[in-house]
Amino acid sequence: MRSEIEERAPVAVRVADALDAVGPPTLVREKAFERLREAIITGQLRPGTRLIERELCEGLGVSRASIREVIRQLEAERLIDMGPKRGPTVAVLTRKQAAEIYELRGMLEERLIEAFAARATPEQRAGLRAIFGELTEAAGRMDLRQLVHVMVRFNKHIVHALDHEIFDDILDHVNARISWLRMTSMSKPGRVETSLGEIEAIVAAVEAGDPEGAVRSVRHYVTNARDAALEQLPD
Repeated sequence: MRSEIEERAPVAVRVADALDAVGPPTLVREKAFERLREAIITGQLRPGTRLIERELCEGLGVSRASIREVIRQLEAERLIDMGPKRGPTVAVLTRKQAAEIYELRGMLEERLIEAFAARATPEQRAGLRAIFGELTEAAGRMDLRQLVHVMVRFNKHIVHALDHEIFDDILDHVNARISWLRMTSMSKPGRVETSLGEIEAIVAAVEAGDPEGAVRSVRHYVTNARDAALEQLPD
């Protein structure tokens, strides 16, 4: 017979199995962060809008401590400014700052697409074409939010295929402002359709294994996106 100690001994359980049994946690603060971030990027909260802590708590259903952490994260992404007298406000991006972001974006994306066009596997090229298909669908619905999300994935696909950690870190640091500028650029009438053709040219150059053509296409695309965005920004 088994001893009493043996009968009471716990059965070994893998940590992963135990966590799976509990189920995924509900990250309320993370959801609040994503909602507020989305509201800023999509322009629902305009630049210069004051963010009242009490109103944010009520609107997002989280505590004051959570709101302060969310604001800290958004400040790190330069989407929120912390004024000494006014408190947190939605950041105002100047034309000069926007131009500098597009300059940086152009340099990064040209370097990345050149390497991707030269080194990508057939599967990675096919993956880029598939993401472009999602862009086409979103453009057909004029779903600007989805277009912005898919463009982030488009660039992430290239960066991850190249396994370039530093470029990934740099893009992550400016991605929120790039996304806001994308929304601004695409608010220009006709820009969505035009940009789709420009991105199609990038994908075609990649599929042809033409690094120089891909770089030219990216430069053309980023330049036109910059000009469209700057037209929408006040002087």
